[in-house]
Amino acid sequence: MATPAPESTPGGMATFNILHGFPEALVRGMRSSFLADSDYHHLTQCETLDDFRLNLSETDYSAGVQDKSSLTPTSLQSAAVDKVCRVVLWYSGGGGDG
Repeated sequence: MATPAPESTPGGMATFNILHGFPEALVRGMRSSFLADSDYHHLTQCETLDDFRLNLSETDYSAGVQDKSSLTPTSLQSAAVDKVCRVVLWYSGGGGDG
């Protein structure tokens, strides 16, 4: 009696890194830029927009808020959206500095 050959299943341990290693690394890198629970907690304790800027200066959003001379909620929102757009464009191959 002959032993049947093992079936090749997608996502098996032998081929996972070959097929999915690079996208997984990209997602892990993007995930590391998310704000942590402690970051959110510190942001909820801020009383002024300058406190908010100070707390964000320790995160990946520091470049977006440091460039703003007058800080408003609208400018904070646009800085966050711009950062996310740059990251998405970079991941999709559209360039940008991430």
